[in-house]
Amino acid sequence: MRRAESGFTLIELMIVVAIISIIAAIAIPNLMVSLASGREAAAIGSLRTIGTAAEQFRMRNSQYPVGLDDLSSQFPALIDEALGAGQRNGYNFDLEATPGGFACNADPDLSPDARFFFLDHSGVIRQANGSQAGPGSTPVQ
Repeated sequence: MRRAESGFTLIELMIVVAIISIIAAIAIPNLMVSLASGREAAAIGSLRTIGTAAEQFRMRNSQYPVGLDDLSSQFPALIDEALGAGQRNGYNFDLEATPGGFACNADPDLSPDARFFFLDHSGVIRQANGSQAGPGSTPVQ
């Protein structure tokens, strides 16, 4: 007498792998868009933090900061050391003094397709696609 063998046939396993592949092909692009949106939202939040810290620095010192290290080297620090180093969540931040104010750029370091951001002493965050944002760029809504 033969015993009935249990298990899956090769065709059944191939069908399961094909179904999983199709689901992954649908889900991965959506995941990538979500990650990029999250990085952009984090960059905007970091720019808001830098803007607030720059205004606090001005009130304490009667002048705007020259760079991000001015904001992270204060006691107590106005921004954390990681943001003071100029990099966070896939964006590079650069703060410089301008006549009567400051300018800060947030440029993506991972994807050139991501949005570029700009903030100055006016407090308006601006955006540009594909190139560095500046004072004439479109405000973030």
